[in-house]
Amino acid sequence: MSVSAPTSRTRFAALSDQARACWLDPAEMEFCAHGFENASLNRIIAEAGESKGRTYHYFADKGDLFRATLERRLARLGTLDGTTEAIAGAERQAYWTRIAELCRRLAGALQGDERLASLLRTLHQEAAAQRAFAEPLAQLRAQIERVLASGQSVEAVRDDLPLGLLADVALNLLVTVDRWFAINASELAEGQEARLAERAFSLLMTPLLPPDYSGKTDT
Repeated sequence: MSVSAPTSRTRFAALSDQARACWLDPAEMEFCAHGFENASLNRIIAEAGESKGRTYHYFADKGDLFRATLERRLARLGTLDGTTEAIAGAERQAYWTRIAELCRRLAGALQGDERLASLLRTLHQEAAAQRAFAEPLAQLRAQIERVLASGQSVEAVRDDLPLGLLADVALNLLVTVDRWFAINASELAEGQEARLAERAFSLLMTPLLPPDYSGKTDT
């Protein structure tokens, strides 16, 4: 059986953090300063001190580089795997409390990260950036669906609608809330972002609750 050749993405992932930073550091500066469409791959390559040939060995195109840049920034928020496993193992009363804790932690981590906010604004405002990041968004949707399925198993999430529809609703609301904060966070007074993020959690929670749900969640 033949072994498939490594893709540009897997080759890049095999590099050291320092080697990856040679491209990602200047790419982050370029995307933050110019957005996606107006960012120059040639400027990034020149700032990285690399050749075009070596760059294309690791990135299929500018979209690949944008994806890697945003994924690195998001990774600094910490992995969600352990948290989602804890949510999946929660009983009915603890299920939404743990999700609220996750939202609170992410909101806190996002505050003050101006470069992440800039990259997210680009993601929300430019269709080409969205196409470049389509696969990670699909992975996020799959993760949301698994979490909602675990909620249905303990009757914390409604089961009178298809699971796929609920996952789409949750992802669309999450993206809408994230878009609003990415675009407007710089205009909010100190402390206001955290308070609004807490209240916005109810937008994500309410459409997913069973009609007879009477549990209380501290948000």
